[in-house]
Amino acid sequence: RGTRDRMEGLAGQQEALFAKLHELGISHVTKEHKQCFTVDDVESVAGECGMEPQSGRCKNMFLKGKKGDLYVFSCQAQAARDMKTISKKLGAAECRFASDEFLASVLKVVKGSVTPFAAINDTEVKATFALDKDLLAEPALWFHPLHNDKSTSISGADLVKFLKAVGHEPKILDFSDVPPAGSAPPPAAKAPKPAKEGGGGGGGGGG
Repeated sequence: RGTRDRMEGLAGQQEALFAKLHELGISHVTKEHKQCFTVDDVESVAGECGMEPQSGRCKNMFLKGKKGDLYVFSCQAQAARDMKTISKKLGAAECRFASDEFLASVLKVVKGSVTPFAAINDTEVKATFALDKDLLAEPALWFHPLHNDKSTSISGADLVKFLKAVGHEPKILDFSDVPPAGSAPPPAAKAPKPAKEGGGGGGGGGG
């Protein structure tokens, strides 16, 4: 019975989500697929489902800052975004993944189904929704419509429109000043040899 109630609840949530998109005049397409819990899972079904372009396939993180603040952060699936940099851009200290308890009570979704569409469920505005700036110009972004057995497309501009309409103006994070992952830092200048044995200490960094 519990499972049936949950599925009926989910169906009602999805109905409300699609009704809101329709009300806002937002164009969207939904594809059914196997349950996808990871970015790799989504990649495995993307071709047969026509989830294009690749740059529109996204990963979503539900995070909790040191002070207890909650965030949903979305970026391109292939983007290298480490937790330290995300925390800094959010202005939130020591972000970690939020617990399943918050998934259920705030976003009202199950593990593997984190999505910016869950803003419609967060009626008490307990979470801040944040988008990587790179998403904004995309013509089609793919997110789970509150459950991970489907993916729904929406343009970057319409995603912002949707979030504002459900009371969650998104925080836009710009990572353009962050060096790409794997890029080597500039070589440090060699410190000059001390004139005498036991010469003083700490070296400055080179340019």
